[in-house]
Amino acid sequence: MSFQSGNLLFAFIDDRLDERMRAQYPDGMVAYREDWLKAQEVALDHAGAVDAGDGELAAQYLGQLQNLADQWNGHADHPGRVAA
Repeated sequence: MSFQSGNLLFAFIDDRLDERMRAQYPDGMVAYREDWLKAQEVALDHAGAVDAGDGELAAQYLGQLQNLADQWNGHADHPGRVAA
């Protein structure tokens, strides 16, 4: 259980959302904000669970981040499944 796992996934998601937003600008701004805030919330929840030493909850949040990242499974930078 580590902060790095969540940070790795969030950074990947953030990069993909940035790419999508740039490709759809200006129309993609609203979706970008909504999706980014959702991912950030889950990443912060993961970090909070890790900090609290709650491995089960951290794994749940990590799973949510992995599910968000799965929409880009074919991307060369996709981190794959990471350990809590």
